[in-house]
Amino acid sequence: MWDWFQRQQQRQRDLERGVDADLVQANQRRWKLFAWLFGLAILSCGILDRVQLSGPLHEITVGIAIFLSISAAIVGRWASLQQSFLDKPDPKEPPRLWKWRR
Repeated sequence: MWDWFQRQQQRQRDLERGVDADLVQANQRRWKLFAWLFGLAILSCGILDRVQLSGPLHEITVGIAIFLSISAAIVGRWASLQQSFLDKPDPKEPPRLWKWRR
């Protein structure tokens, strides 16, 4: 347990120093994209609720709302998985039968 905490602290120090800065920045862009897609999905659902559309315009708006919702879910999950990968400390080295120095 204590070893995991030390590795976690080391990983946080590495991230603060700028290790994997490009991956962190790319993931921040994914979170922003998720927020925009989710906001647009909510907005399109609000339009469907407030404005009574008929015919193909209603179907197009429903399709857009569904597409935005699914896209937001995919990008959000991707960003979440990437965030958990970036925050995870390096694995502990497995024990060796013979301890030879390299």
